[in-house]
Amino acid sequence: MKFFKKPGAAIFLSLLVVYLSTTISINAKLTDKCLDISDGFFVGVRVDGVDYPPVYDSVKELCSISDEMIIIAKNYGIDTEDLYYAQDWLESAMVYSPEEVSYIGSCYEDFIQQLKLVENQLLSTGLSQRHTAAMEEYSPQISAATAAVEENSAAYNETVRQFLREYDKFPTAQWADITGTSFPGYFGSL
Repeated sequence: MKFFKKPGAAIFLSLLVVYLSTTISINAKLTDKCLDISDGFFVGVRVDGVDYPPVYDSVKELCSISDEMIIIAKNYGIDTEDLYYAQDWLESAMVYSPEEVSYIGSCYEDFIQQLKLVENQLLSTGLSQRHTAAMEEYSPQISAATAAVEENSAAYNETVRQFLREYDKFPTAQWADITGTSFPGYFGSL
């Protein structure tokens, strides 16, 4: 008890309380702002007065098409294991790491590479009439969804860029380091 009555201890405890409360407050507010930006991947963004749909919707559409293509490819002995695993990693990243949009983007790049590979293999294989008709439907859908991902991710990346211009400087960047707050990341390679 005598320790708390000393002036030096009181000053130290006061400074500690101020530091901890400031750190906790900054962490909470900065984390909320970062999550608002990352959520744009899932809910869409508004850039320069224009609303852009979520990147997530187009990625999920590609995953659904991939499921169908894997089924067709298995009928012709085409190896789809890499596509299956790339899709699994992508879907897992979107579910379990929603705030890690850069990681999701990396998984997407691996997935789209495998999807295009299987698509090309299917298109160069002698498919049945039914499967040919299915691929004639899937190929334009893949192109449209891929184009939507590119357009909407560019808008999402612009929101990240604006956020970083505002917050990735002194003193916010230093507080982010101190509190362990991660700034939102870009989707895909720029």
